[in-house]
Amino acid sequence: MSIATAELIESAPDCIRSPFLILVDQQEKAPFAFGGLRARSFIDKEMREYCPVRTERRFLGVGMGDYSLDGYQGRVAIERKSMVDFQGTLLGWRHEVEAGGPGGWTHDVDRRARFKRELRNLAAMECKVVIVESTFWTCLDLAPTWGVRTASENAKYLHSTYLSWQIEFPGVPWIFCDDKQFAAVTCFRILEKFWSRMAGERRKKKRKQLCFLETT
Repeated sequence: MSIATAELIESAPDCIRSPFLILVDQQEKAPFAFGGLRARSFIDKEMREYCPVRTERRFLGVGMGDYSLDGYQGRVAIERKSMVDFQGTLLGWRHEVEAGGPGGWTHDVDRRARFKRELRNLAAMECKVVIVESTFWTCLDLAPTWGVRTASENAKYLHSTYLSWQIEFPGVPWIFCDDKQFAAVTCFRILEKFWSRMAGERRKKKRKQLCFLETT
């Protein structure tokens, strides 16, 4: 489905709106477009029709992820990383491309510590995921040669750091996707499933309240 077709459907008076709003952190330089995706509901059959994805740019706060849901900030968060971002974060470097520069690495001595603080924040949430726009093997295979270590040594350092953080923060899963589009789909479906779960819990709570009122 083309963007023009999607916009036409969304503007139709009988169009069913997505039941949830995805929040995108304002610091995201090239956010997921979520193009061609449909917000589905596992509750109401009518909601299985085309539901354009709704997004809004907001400041989510330091250590609160790059994507969340309106009304559930601090409970669900998706942290997104490109391959270069993944490498730089674990190595403690920064690539000029991340800041819009021509290329090349520089030291960022506090970067690893900052991200570990973010992982601690994420670990306390109900739903949290780190999504990397690359396969794990590619991140290691294309390890940079900059610095005192060789590319092979940097790859081993990346591997070791990743495994260490998995042990230190076992409650924060990492998902490696082949490309940006697959990462966007994965991000959206995680948020969608969390919203569906929360909606189900709200219905159960409402039914219990009604039963209580009927018996009193």
